[in-house]
Amino acid sequence: MKKFIIPALLMATMMTSCGSDAVEATDAQEVKEVAITATYSTLGDHNHVDWQAWHLAKTGERSGSVMLKDAEVSVNEGVLAGGKFVLDIAGLTVTNFGEDTAQNEKLRGHLASGDFFLTDSFPTATFEITNVDTMSGDFNSKVSGNLTIKGISKNITFDANVEISEDAVTISSETFEINRQDWGLTYNTEGAEGVIADYAIMNEMAFTIHANVTK
Repeated sequence: MKKFIIPALLMATMMTSCGSDAVEATDAQEVKEVAITATYSTLGDHNHVDWQAWHLAKTGERSGSVMLKDAEVSVNEGVLAGGKFVLDIAGLTVTNFGEDTAQNEKLRGHLASGDFFLTDSFPTATFEITNVDTMSGDFNSKVSGNLTIKGISKNITFDANVEISEDAVTISSETFEINRQDWGLTYNTEGAEGVIADYAIMNEMAFTIHANVTK
């Protein structure tokens, strides 16, 4: 990621005052068999995961998206019961440089390399639902599932709005953050030996899920 210079004293202050907002990543959970009354397995419109990453203290934002490559969603009596989603990491995009396609492509190549996602060996990531609880408020569901990146699986939980009709299931998540180190993404991490603050990248990465799966 491109260097973003901040005076060292200011950087130290921001580093000590900013805590992590990442969701907790725990050991992968067993995907239990559940009763199913309907299955949806055709990708509809707007199937993508938006991502964000930053230099320290959320400066120098980088962003883009990853398309869903495949999905299967299970419903039981009108309630989301399970699902598995395949993300096309090899096809990830970078958009924060706007029309500067050279810069977008340069960062995309870096993210695809062994420094980050190593897409030659791990072209996809997966998310498989392990539990869904209904809730009230801005979001109607709390979704837990195993997120697998670079062959490492961890269970995470986030809030989402789930809409189910006869023809489609739509899942729109909150914007949530994970600690990339939990999935072996350790390039220029905060506090890493030999990495100066100007080049350090926050451990947190943010994701917003948009899934629409039809029959």
